[in-house]
Amino acid sequence: MRRTLAACAIALSTTIALAAQDSTVRSRTEIKTDDAKAVSMTGCLKQDVAGNFTLFGTIAKSKEGITTETKVRTENDRDESKVTTTTRTQAEDGRVGTTGTMSTFMLTPRQGVALSQHVGQQVQLTAIMVDPDHKDAEVKIEEKTTVDPDNADSRTKRSKSEVEIERGAHGHYTVMTVKPMGTACN
Repeated sequence: MRRTLAACAIALSTTIALAAQDSTVRSRTEIKTDDAKAVSMTGCLKQDVAGNFTLFGTIAKSKEGITTETKVRTENDRDESKVTTTTRTQAEDGRVGTTGTMSTFMLTPRQGVALSQHVGQQVQLTAIMVDPDHKDAEVKIEEKTTVDPDNADSRTKRSKSEVEIERGAHGHYTVMTVKPMGTACN
């Protein structure tokens, strides 16, 4: 009986230690477009009572494509967790239009992108706005995410997709990817 209780106590303490381990998540998203602007947005994701999504934050634009690299480091102690996020965005054509001031952007998620689970959080979005003189745009997306927990093997996931995006309402951005930044909105 004592051995059974000791084994259970060891298993429980190992489970708790594993659940609270430090980790680093690195991700890279590359989006290329024709007949559209690719944008990277960072800010607070909100949803109104009618179900419409908005982002209050900043934006970086590119005509041909955009690559975003994000690193989220989580350090867990007994009483607290510390989350550090670093993001870098680069335009394919070398030109980036940015807004240094905070603005509100109207969002429409593409099929398969779930925004509702991130409402009230700081997020980084990659989105597309089809040029006004075109009916639609072809978009190529490549994503790579590596989860590297301390004291364990890392795991990498890669995906590639090509989609055709119809021009939406004027001023709306079609969200292609969403990444939580690890903090709640203020």
